[in-house]
Amino acid sequence: MGIKKKIKGYESCSGCGVCLLVCPLWRSTGSMAYTRKGRAKAMQGGVAPEDIASSIDACFMCGSCEPACPEGIDIVGMNLEQRRRLNESRSSYPAWYPKNEIHTSSRNSKLPQTNTILMAGRNLDGDIKIVENIVSLLGGDKSIAISDDDGRDIAAAVEAGLPVPPERIALFISLLRNAKNLIVSEGILHRQLREWLPAKKVMGIGEALLNIQSIRKALGPDDIFIVESRGYHSDFERLVKFYDRLRKDTGCLMNLDLQRIAIPTGASSLRGAHNRKTAGCSEHSAWILKGRKFKRIVVEDLSDIEVFQEITDVPVVHLSMIVK
Repeated sequence: MGIKKKIKGYESCSGCGVCLLVCPLWRSTGSMAYTRKGRAKAMQGGVAPEDIASSIDACFMCGSCEPACPEGIDIVGMNLEQRRRLNESRSSYPAWYPKNEIHTSSRNSKLPQTNTILMAGRNLDGDIKIVENIVSLLGGDKSIAISDDDGRDIAAAVEAGLPVPPERIALFISLLRNAKNLIVSEGILHRQLREWLPAKKVMGIGEALLNIQSIRKALGPDDIFIVESRGYHSDFERLVKFYDRLRKDTGCLMNLDLQRIAIPTGASSLRGAHNRKTAGCSEHSAWILKGRKFKRIVVEDLSDIEVFQEITDVPVVHLSMIVK
């Protein structure tokens, strides 16, 4: 057996500040206290999570800082652990925290029989037309099944650092046992699903659709394509090559910086879903668009449509709707 690689934590932070270049909170607040570097140095100084609660709560969990870190620190895991520890010590939660959302019943959940399962999640919630179009593009309902249990309650709990009962996780993954491919809109679930179901292929809505040639051909130099940041950063080494090829093939712009890190709007985070204004989603979206010339915005994450519509007059469309 090989030696298990030690996971690096906040104690390994050298303070280089590379993570600041991609942090939306550093960009919007200009305060080191709200950055991953600030939290790591504070923890090295001996502070408890409750002493930096506002910083821990402010994080979008976008994962942008993790692939940028030259030390290879498990930043997302560290952020989630800090939230978990903070929750143990406080008596009240932020207004955007999920409230009693964990499901424990399987009464309405059927075991899909296809090799590919679509898990729509909150990010596609309420838009049946989009979901139906995705299914049609991916081969129809004989090739792909829509899961009755998309794990949205688990995704919310994971993001908030709240406990998920083992029986809930067991139920969730049992309904996926027949599938080989999982198409998951909740980017924050990608990391967990690869841990729970290592034999399955986990991909986002964007990657699944962009494997369709007609969709790739519908993108062009006049488009800016907004990559969903959480799923992308959870599999960065592989997906950075996938999206680099897309950029070269189509000529489209993307919300990627020079390090190929995806700058998020924050709209799909719990904070952004609760209140886009206080989460600063418009400011982050403007940062993405600044200095770029385009005629259309194409998004992977449905949550990003409204926030871009608030700040620009150009058409904003979901990736699944660009093929006529």
